[in-house]
This record gives sequence, C-alpha cells and structure tokens, in this order.
Amino acid sequence: MGSPLRDLLGITALARRIDRLEKNMATAKDQIAELRGTFTDFAADVDARLDQLLAAQGTLNAEAQAEFDALKQAVADADAKVGDADGSDTPPAEDPDNPNI
Repeated sequence: MGSPLRDLLGITALARRIDRLEKNMATAKDQIAELRGTFTDFAADVDARLDQLLAAQGTLNAEAQAEFDALKQAVADADAKVGDADGSDTPPAEDPDNPNI
C-alpha cells in the first residue's frame, strides 16, 4: 500500500497528464476546424468559378477553354493529393463466397 504522499503525487501527476491531453485535443480540434474552413472556402471558390464558366458555355473562346482546363486540372491535382481517404473512389471487392455483399 502506498503512502498518502505518494498517492497524492500520483494523482497530481495524473491530473497534469489529463490537462496536457485536454490541451492537445483542443489544439487538434482547432486545427481540424481551420482545415475544414479552408476546404469549405476552396470548394466555394471552385463552385463559383464553375458557375462562371458554365454561364459562358457554348461561347468559350480559346482563353476561356484554357482556364476551364486549368481549373479541371487543379481540382484533379487536389483530389490526387488527398487520395481516396474514405474509400469512396474504389468500389468494394466482390467476395466470391458471398456475392450479396
């Protein structure tokens, strides 16, 4: 059995660890929120640009077509950087033993 002082020191150390963990979690939460905001802004910018280009559809001159192609490439590049993080781009492999899955 530990001494009361040793027990108190253990609780104090545990409380410090919990405090550090809470601060780290808050920092991670803030970073995720900032990333979500940045991505939302990016998505809105892409949507706005596509709306502008779609409004000119059928009358795209060479310069507008080049801009549209550059935008499509930028979106493809961003998608490639992120990858298939959620698996939505890759259909699940069919299980030959259970084709209903």
